[in-house]
Amino acid sequence: EGVGQEMSGSGTVETEMWNKACFLSRLVASSVKVSRTAGDLIKGILARGELGVIDKGSATAYDPQTEADRAAQYLIVQSLHRKFKDICIIGEEEKVSAVEVLEDGAALDVLSLSFPPELASIEESNDVVVWVDPLDGTTEFSRAKDKTSVETLQQVTVLIGIAYKGSVVGGVIHQPWSFPNGSSRTIWAVKGLGVHGIEVAKERNERVVVTTRSHGTATVEQALQELERRGLSTSVERVGGAGFKVLKVLEGASAYVFASPGCKKWDTAAPQAVLEAAGGKLTDITGRSMVYSSEIQKSNSGGVLATAPWVNHSDYLNALPDALKESLPEFLPRQ
Repeated sequence: EGVGQEMSGSGTVETEMWNKACFLSRLVASSVKVSRTAGDLIKGILARGELGVIDKGSATAYDPQTEADRAAQYLIVQSLHRKFKDICIIGEEEKVSAVEVLEDGAALDVLSLSFPPELASIEESNDVVVWVDPLDGTTEFSRAKDKTSVETLQQVTVLIGIAYKGSVVGGVIHQPWSFPNGSSRTIWAVKGLGVHGIEVAKERNERVVVTTRSHGTATVEQALQELERRGLSTSVERVGGAGFKVLKVLEGASAYVFASPGCKKWDTAAPQAVLEAAGGKLTDITGRSMVYSSEIQKSNSGGVLATAPWVNHSDYLNALPDALKESLPEFLPRQ
């Protein structure tokens, strides 16, 4: 995996590439590298069976957090902050667990790309916000008693999304368990530079719609029924994790529909960057763009609609009932 593509801080070629690279190239390259290291950390914690699950949810909703979430977030945030002191990093977890070794390296396949002028001119500042979900699909991860169940574990992803002045410009989705033998893959994208690490599906006859496995609601079901009625959905697949759902859309599903407010900005930042670099689209269910500036509310209260490059996003938007859209406002009232 990525052999010969990694930089560990040593070697003149690496240093030369780093010195030549623009700020955003360095940030994406570092994010790709640390996502892989975080994936290995997560795998190690599961292998040892020391998950340390705690429920950070309310009385009504189970929201598990494991030692892997806590340690992976510390690794990612501290590794990136050590190199990029002036950016803003927002992670899902409030409680973290320190790890001894941080990641200094960067992915050479990113550093070797030439960035377009409008991205190359971005400088390190707090206009750059990195949204981190250290372990998307925690529910699936915490239930994976069978450590070899790739079917369950492939729903786990490490998400690092990069926004500039509120819009996503790059993203990393690392899948620690991707293939039947349990090996990993890293999918990453930069606006205007395409998607790397995944084969994006061409048009399909069937229209599979992916949706939530663990957070189903009446509104989600209503949306799915309406899509079926209009021929925009031939079947529904229920899976965990926003990152994994967007990978499904890239690999042949037509859309990911989540008509409820439970999803957060760190769930969608990286997937949106990756999907849109492939020619797909991600908005809320009313068609409004997601905003990723640091002071924005964390909840995607308008729901999520993501569509494949080969379908028409507005067909799906228009199919969703107005009453449903009105029930999912862009902003929640301030508490």
